[in-house]
Amino acid sequence: RLRSMRMYVFGFGGAQVLITAGLLALLLIGMGIDQEAAVLIGGGLPLSSTAIVLQVVSEQNEGSSQVGRLALATLILQDLAVIPLLVLVSLLDKEQPLLTTLIDALFKASLGLTIIFIAGYLLLRPLFRFIASPDNTDLFAATTMLVALGVSMLTAAAGLSPALGAFVAGLLIAETEFKPQVEADILPYKGLFLGLFFMTVGMSLNFDMLLDKFLSIISLTVALMASKALILLTLSRMFGFNLSVSIYVALLLSQGSEFAFVLFSLAGTQGLIDAELTQILLVVITLSMALTPLVAHLGKKIAQALEKYTTIRPESIIEETLDLSHHVIISGFGRVGHTVARLLEIENIRFVAIDMDSFLVAKERKSGVPVYYGDTTRVHVLNALGIHRARAVIITHSDTRVAQQTISTARELNSDIPIISRAKNIEQVLKLEKAGANLAVAEMFETSLQLSGALLKSLGVNEYEVARIIDMFRAEDYMLTRSAEKDSIING
Repeated sequence: RLRSMRMYVFGFGGAQVLITAGLLALLLIGMGIDQEAAVLIGGGLPLSSTAIVLQVVSEQNEGSSQVGRLALATLILQDLAVIPLLVLVSLLDKEQPLLTTLIDALFKASLGLTIIFIAGYLLLRPLFRFIASPDNTDLFAATTMLVALGVSMLTAAAGLSPALGAFVAGLLIAETEFKPQVEADILPYKGLFLGLFFMTVGMSLNFDMLLDKFLSIISLTVALMASKALILLTLSRMFGFNLSVSIYVALLLSQGSEFAFVLFSLAGTQGLIDAELTQILLVVITLSMALTPLVAHLGKKIAQALEKYTTIRPESIIEETLDLSHHVIISGFGRVGHTVARLLEIENIRFVAIDMDSFLVAKERKSGVPVYYGDTTRVHVLNALGIHRARAVIITHSDTRVAQQTISTARELNSDIPIISRAKNIEQVLKLEKAGANLAVAEMFETSLQLSGALLKSLGVNEYEVARIIDMFRAEDYMLTRSAEKDSIING
């Protein structure tokens, strides 16, 4: 994901963090705040809430849209930026110049993470393989907790933040083949711990101070969200995103982050940030996070209003797909195309869809689905969809003539791209494969096989035998049809 999104993770996301952090740090220093505190506050406030933003994106069905992709790219970089910040807060209490501390923090972070990742790569998989057992799920869950706490203790022993260790442990586990099982084990605790975290933060707030400085805190919250939104909007436009996407992303990411709670709390405990200022920062971040659903909804409404006056031309498609690579192009977005899109979303595979039904396109775009109006038999439409950067093309509509032309055009533009197509019957399969499709699936034949398989299962035939029979029939029928086609060519 980082490789395919590197321009927007490191380019857009990096620029957002560095510019926002630099401007805020300079502003705070100008206001008379210590350099160390200004650097920490300036580094923590550019971060956005990964938990809240991804939840809002999921609820709004924006995960596959350009807004969702750009938000994800920015959040990835922000999460990575947490690592040096957590290292920095552990080192700033030492009596040495700020620049030296910054260099020391980056060096320690790099060295420590390298050692942990190498050790994790060598030891973590063998450990999980040793204890993984269907009959001993409790031990597996306990080992996961042990890894998280153990890495946290190691980073704490090295003079770094325990929160950094937990963060790194998550990254290590996510790179193993045991990730799905770990996710399933921790799912019951996820909502509980997240709720407990925010409850703890809320209970630690000084409400007397909030009432005493209500107007100041509201003003700071609005100023934070407005300044972050303005920087994000400017960067989005500079990177070529249209106005509707830029406004939506700017408002969606304008809040503070849960990582900032950890960062500022640690800094306040170590005396790097004044206690009263720490409380003000925590209140401001809390309010900004609480306002996120409302602000995000406002951003979506503004984006939808702007899109009403935007014609979906090939130029518009190019603007909305310029951040895409290694994606899937879905030609036809009826029931079959919609099902394919849902499966791709579950596997976090990005896609763009295109259809000739303008009413369908308008309806799906309101739901946040990246679907466009256009004819995939035309070269400029496929170019606009990024076929040279795409991972695969799947044709889901039932019009064989259009499917053949689409396959031919796509194959001319990208000779290596996998093309999968829907066909009505086996005879059409041969035509589509002759046109250049890597694979064509005969829907009528496959439906009959599935129905027959369901019948055999209901009659008591075991699942393995049913799969064997279906595979045998599929291979024989496709082979016989291809042989008949070859004979007709030879005899003709």
